[in-house]
Amino acid sequence: MARGAAAALLVTWFILSGLRASGAGSASAPGASAELASPYQQYQLKLRPFVPIPGRPAGVLLQARINGGQPLRLLLDSGAEFIVIGAKTGRSVGLSARSEMELIGLGSRAARVGRAATVEIGPVRFRNCPVVLVDSKVVEGADGVIPLSLFSDFLLRLNLPQKTLGLIPYPREESPPVPPARGVTKGVTKHDVLLVAAVLNGKRNGYVVVDTGAFCSAVSHEVAPALSGFQIVPEVRLAAGTGAAIGQRLSSTAHFAIAKHDLIADEVVALDLSNLSQHYGVEVIGVLGFRAFARSVLTIDYRTGRVEIGPPQSVSARELNRGRNAEPHAALAFR
Repeated sequence: MARGAAAALLVTWFILSGLRASGAGSASAPGASAELASPYQQYQLKLRPFVPIPGRPAGVLLQARINGGQPLRLLLDSGAEFIVIGAKTGRSVGLSARSEMELIGLGSRAARVGRAATVEIGPVRFRNCPVVLVDSKVVEGADGVIPLSLFSDFLLRLNLPQKTLGLIPYPREESPPVPPARGVTKGVTKHDVLLVAAVLNGKRNGYVVVDTGAFCSAVSHEVAPALSGFQIVPEVRLAAGTGAAIGQRLSSTAHFAIAKHDLIADEVVALDLSNLSQHYGVEVIGVLGFRAFARSVLTIDYRTGRVEIGPPQSVSARELNRGRNAEPHAALAFR
């Protein structure tokens, strides 16, 4: 295959599965969150590579069972807020929709919401778990997506090089406070995505979604000119969990500075991200896709609103929880 043709195919597989409830009509959004039904102890979940295009890892998968049904391959997505599967798959595990909602991402998409009696991921079990159903495939090559925030009662250690997700209980004697994120508009609705402050190419400040469910990275149309050697190539059609979108492949790399880390994305597209900015109430200047941090370890503390990005290392749960890790951390915009 010619290099140009390969590049076009690569961008076509861009998956931004940031699946979120619309802020309008909160009555239609899922209600109570899932309840942990397994013991509150340390777990180590094994991840599998997601390779929709041969030789091009695009994320990691968790195997899950809903209502005791057949194992499902779900894309682990830090840019999603709910488990999302196709309606046909939902019917096969006995799910029925109870209400309607709108999913917000690159576009918007109508969906229905049901509740699973049980969701099992290896030894970890949840009950009364909201599951969003859509009429067609969510992700080509997988059965749906599962949000990283489903495990937010734990301190999370996402080791992408070793393909593991560690769930670390918080010390029982501590009840960490939830400080407000600095520089964020007050009164913004709580969300469970990894939305962090960043500087693009040392020029533009804003927020980026750290998205394990996105194949490549993206910048907004407004900030694309800040890239060195900025040049747009012909438009391409992008696949996304909330419907197709039109974007432009950029010829230059993007440097996302997050808490003193310089993360380089060499697969970058320019997109209209105004839908996300409007939804979150802050300027979303980009999406940091899987390939930009595939060799990193992410430590996510949803309770205190921190995400740390660094190389694999041995750090105890107590050290992480008390902030003794030498790696600088970024504050989550919403929690």
